[in-house]
Amino acid sequence: MTDPRSRRTGRPEVDALLDRADAEHEAVAELATVNQAEGIVSRARHADLALAHQELLERNRRAEAELEAATAAGDPDRVAAARLARDAAWATFDRFGRDLLRESAQLLTADLERQDALLSRVRTAWSAEDAAHEALARSPGASENSEGSEGSEGYDEGQG
Repeated sequence: MTDPRSRRTGRPEVDALLDRADAEHEAVAELATVNQAEGIVSRARHADLALAHQELLERNRRAEAELEAATAAGDPDRVAAARLARDAAWATFDRFGRDLLRESAQLLTADLERQDALLSRVRTAWSAEDAAHEALARSPGASENSEGSEGSEGYDEGQG
């Protein structure tokens, strides 16, 4: 990483704005790292939820297939048992499936909130960078500074 002091002008009011912009960009980087880690955990949990939902669905399909086989066989005791198994599978699927979907929606909401916070922080960092650029443009000798003369050594608009 570039030494922040290499971006300094020697003018306290401009350098203070550059310090703020650097701090905001550092906060963005930290938040992005945290979001990435939380995203990994969230995606792993989503995968677990999807697997659990798939298992409930398969259990339900097996119970439905058994009911169809029992009905085709014409055995009333087997049909009654298969109906009970199918109804139990559907009840389990409905109850736990709703819980799985609710948790999945909560994870997605948290993901969106994290992304919103990150984008908000990026906007703040860009505003701080813009304020520093404007101060550099307004400062005495700005036309020379913009051409890379003394006072702006090491300052690169793409940094930060």
